Formats: sequence, structure tokens, C-alpha cells
Amino acid sequence: MEDGSWRTLGREYVHRSPWCAFRVDEVELPGGARIEYGVLESGGFAAVVPVTEGGDVVLVRQWRQPLDAFTLELPSGGVDAGEEPERAARRELFEETGYRARGLEHLVSMHTSTGRSTEVCHLFRCTAVRDERGPRPEPTEFIQVVEVPLGEALHLVSEGGITDAATVLGLLWGANCGAVYGGGLH
Repeated sequence: MEDGSWRTLGREYVHRSPWCAFRVDEVELPGGARIEYGVLESGGFAAVVPVTEGGDVVLVRQWRQPLDAFTLELPSGGVDAGEEPERAARRELFEETGYRARGLEHLVSMHTSTGRSTEVCHLFRCTAVRDERGPRPEPTEFIQVVEVPLGEALHLVSEGGITDAATVLGLLWGANCGAVYGGGLH
């Protein structure tokens, strides 16, 4: 362990749910000290930056129990075991908003909280096309679809009105790609 890496001596699962698991690792640190380290395991999720033909970003307003508050976020949801992130992105966009993705493009996959979790966010962007058959949220999802001009969404980010990390990154990345490549978010 001269390279500074930690050695896992044991692992105990404290809780498992359909969405995540929490485990406590027994770890030996460089130098020999031992600690317990909590880790949230997650299958990850896909988030989509959907932009309408008119240039509005399609967001969702929903209750987030850990924050005890409503948030404004990109449509997103879990990647099921064995599911491709692109498929999850398309499914979640339709279920939550009633829009279909045209020209779905993968932007980046990123770890959301490397010190606490295994969770990975797969971030996509697309042109959002309304499907009259949707939305079809899950029974635990009480979602309000909100269409916001990109400039207004970026203002909300800068003022702290949007704080979800995947949403902030998606909006900033999309706006930057538009400025760099001249293609906007479409």
C-alpha cells in the first residue's frame, strides 16, 4: 500500500432497496490504521437535456425527500440492471414529460459523489418532440413539466434556483457546446 491506496478488509450491507444499497467497508489505510467507511451503491441514472424546436429546455419540478423540498431538474431516472443508458434516457424522458428524443447524443458519464457513492450519471441531450400519449410517470412520481427558455434556465443556475448537479452540468455543458460548436442545444 505504498502507493497510497486503501485495502478493503471486509464489507457488510446494512440496507438494500430497489434503488440502492448501503454498505459499510472495513478499510486499512496506508500506515495500518483501520476505519469503517460508508458507501452508497447505485446502478446509476440517465439524465437528458431536452430542448424543444422553439429553444426551450424541458425540465421537471418534483419533490425530493432528502432535501424536503421541490427541485427543478432535467428529466432523469435509474438505469435498470442490464439496460443501456441511452434506452433509460429515452424511457425516462417520455415517462416524465411526454416528449420523445430526436437526435439523442451522449454528452458525458460522470460519478456524482466520489467520496460517498458508486453512482454514475449518463448525461444526454436531444431535440424534444411532444408525444400526445405521454407522460406516464411512476406511481411515486408527482411531476410538473416546465418549459423554460435556455437563458432563463442558465439564470436560475447562476442564482441558485437550480442546484441539482446533473441539471447544472447539463445546462452549462449544453450552452457551452452551443457557443463552441455553433449548434446550440439541438
